[in-house]
Amino acid sequence: MDVFSRRGFKGSTTKEIAAAAGVTEAIIFQHFPSKEALYSAVLELHLDAEEEGRWATEVGDYMERCDDEGLLRAFMRRILRSYHGDTALQRVILFAALEGHEQGLTRLQQQFGPVYEKLVAYIARRQHQGAFVSCNPHTILLGFGAFAHQYGLLKQIFRVPMPDVPDEEMAELFAGILMHGVREKSACGPEKPANQSNRKAKK
Repeated sequence: MDVFSRRGFKGSTTKEIAAAAGVTEAIIFQHFPSKEALYSAVLELHLDAEEEGRWATEVGDYMERCDDEGLLRAFMRRILRSYHGDTALQRVILFAALEGHEQGLTRLQQQFGPVYEKLVAYIARRQHQGAFVSCNPHTILLGFGAFAHQYGLLKQIFRVPMPDVPDEEMAELFAGILMHGVREKSACGPEKPANQSNRKAKK
């Protein structure tokens, strides 16, 4: 994982991996028929299906209660935890996308695709109920994830200095901003309709 996270799939060699593991290339090929098979084994080791199952159950509970903000907090916590807990895996995911490595991307889709589609379906249902604005539900979900992914990238991958805020607190802050906005309603007084402002400007 360390080698793949630093050099990507294409840039890594079995010779380099063997040296990092303190074995010969022959030993590697006794266990794995190819570099692709080794790469798959690395992903399987680090993509914790059991943890994803627990998270899917938690998400399902929020959906059942129609707890939009609770669901959003759980979604963001999961993203933030993935950057905080296993930065090497996030680097491997980025390399897979940049290199167009279909094997890695397919495995990731198998892992996260079902929950993603479940979230999209929930958003569409809540739109129908009038809870969310009317637009493509995929766009809303992308917006929900953007805060957490950007924060994770800046802090854990690019090492931009930031305050040391626990993931739980950051997820709550992001969820509050997304659900309620950043503007204090009392700060600027009531907004005037655009047509009223235009009439005054003409006078």
